[in-house]
Amino acid sequence: MDLVANYLNTTTIGLLSLILFSFFFYGFFKFSQGKEAPTVAGAWPILGHLPLLSGSKTPHRTLGALADKYGPIFTIQLGSKKTLVINNWEIAKECFTTNDMAVSSRPKIVATELMGYNNAMFGFAPYGPYWRELRKITTLEILSPRRVEQLQHVRVSEVQNSIKELYNLWYSQKMLL
Repeated sequence: MDLVANYLNTTTIGLLSLILFSFFFYGFFKFSQGKEAPTVAGAWPILGHLPLLSGSKTPHRTLGALADKYGPIFTIQLGSKKTLVINNWEIAKECFTTNDMAVSSRPKIVATELMGYNNAMFGFAPYGPYWRELRKITTLEILSPRRVEQLQHVRVSEVQNSIKELYNLWYSQKMLL
């Protein structure tokens, strides 16, 4: 009899632990870590709200309509990433002054590390001292009006060559038909 009672206690404890673990794993016991912005309903499993933004209305009008419905700050799913949308200049000013590091940082993605030389490229670099120095160099040396004017002939020749190549490709396709 004692042997059966021991097995029942062990089985009961095991099943109870399994149920509690599954509840915790699937988020039935959500511990709030602060106030979260409302999430827009109707996200697709993989695409998120991207089909909503590709409708007949322009994206800024769609987001404006969502802001009228959900308030000046809300979240949407862009693909698998949760995105915060701010539709109020006062909240945006607060985000870019007090929470500058959290807002300006880019998500860490393996593809950007591999293709961007460990986040060393300007577009993929995380916000910080390195990115600020890259921005200064880019603004002063590459995008200055004097440098843009100096390199204008390069852009013009590249566009002309591209148009010639497109015309030659079109002409050769036309001759085959």
